Amino acid sequence: MNIENRILPDNISVRPMIEADLDRVCEIEEASFSMPWKREDFAQLIYDSGSEYFVIEVDNYIVGAAGYTDQVGEGYINNVVIDEKFRGRGLSGILMKEVLSAGIKKGITDFTLEVRVSNAPAVKLYESLGFESAGVRKRFYEHPVEDAYVMWFRSHEE
Repeated sequence: MNIENRILPDNISVRPMIEADLDRVCEIEEASFSMPWKREDFAQLIYDSGSEYFVIEVDNYIVGAAGYTDQVGEGYINNVVIDEKFRGRGLSGILMKEVLSAGIKKGITDFTLEVRVSNAPAVKLYESLGFESAGVRKRFYEHPVEDAYVMWFRSHEE
């Protein structure tokens, strides 16, 4: 999959998350998840030299966020969230391509994430980006309790 050389529509932008974005990102997070991340969780990623976190904007309005942490040379996709009103427009794909591209530029070749087994749209998105399921983590999620697929993206040939 070629994740380089993308041209975004004029009204869509992806940029690194800054502290001023935290209220809006937390608002989206709280509306989207039963166990949302806290402001401190996101703030830590801004200042962690091993993490990169991005927001996606439509008409200069933050509609989502995603990022990764470098864990011994592998990228762990921490969290991906899109405002419910903006889902189904391809924005998560745009955002994830930016996240993967940023990590690859830093030398990361493999990325992993967990996703609820019931979250078919997310699984489909990750598969379209080149992620493959590598197994299941039983009872990984709480509220409600649910298994997670463990998925991997490898940007190099083995």
